[in-house]
Amino acid sequence: MQLEQFTAHWQPLIREALQHQLQRVGVPQLQAAMAHLLGRGKLFRPLLALITYDALHGGEPEAVLRLVTPLELIHTFTLIHDDLPCMDDAELRRGVPAVHRQFGEANAVLAGDALANLALHLIASETAPVTAEVRLLLVRSATRATAAVVEGQMLDLLGERRRLSADELERMERLKTGALIGACCETGALLAGGSADLVTSLLAIGERIGLAFQVRDDLLSIEATEEQAGKTLSTDLKKEKSTYVRALGLEGARHYLERLIAVAADEIHTLNLPKPELLLAITHQAAERDR
Repeated sequence: MQLEQFTAHWQPLIREALQHQLQRVGVPQLQAAMAHLLGRGKLFRPLLALITYDALHGGEPEAVLRLVTPLELIHTFTLIHDDLPCMDDAELRRGVPAVHRQFGEANAVLAGDALANLALHLIASETAPVTAEVRLLLVRSATRATAAVVEGQMLDLLGERRRLSADELERMERLKTGALIGACCETGALLAGGSADLVTSLLAIGERIGLAFQVRDDLLSIEATEEQAGKTLSTDLKKEKSTYVRALGLEGARHYLERLIAVAADEIHTLNLPKPELLLAITHQAAERDR
């Protein structure tokens, strides 16, 4: 199966599962704010988890679908809070008004909090053919990644209006973007029953894919329009944030992106996975996406 076919098949099922999981929220106004951005993106993170699971020949992805959708809930929580007036003060996200613009700032804060909590509740409680030990490892992965994103956001705020060194920038982006994407590969590997060493290797590969994802984001902030990107792009310039484009220049950032993807692909090859093709394809997609 090609990546396009896999995506076309699983995206609707992921969206359906997300909608079903939101039904656990009993306050309609809160549920609406939580749902505002959910499912509007490409669902890269749950797809990456399913593809990692498939690469290890874990079995039919349907069996574990509802344990990977919480990764999208966590990601959406981070977007909502990232857009808040006290953070980036963005007006547009995924082609629609940011949650705080649509529902108010207080409701946006609560929606983000609720999404993060619901994600952990689902990992702990959704019916799936996994052992208690694996479920605990999944919770640990999700909480570690969520904590890393928060730390990365703090470093992002501290880095405003000053130029970060290359090491500082990479540390920030490994936390803010790489950790959750790494957790996607880790989740897929855990669900497929991968060995501890294999899980660790795939976590590291996912973090590298996450760095590439961020470099591509930085390039899109220069090369794309807000309509194409579906989000506010002027925030980094207004707040004088450090980005890979500012640190390395346009061509330097492009070369760094190519290098990250090449190394990740080499690392995937060295693992001799049963079905690596889709994992390689989505790795390259992270560097080539247009939004």
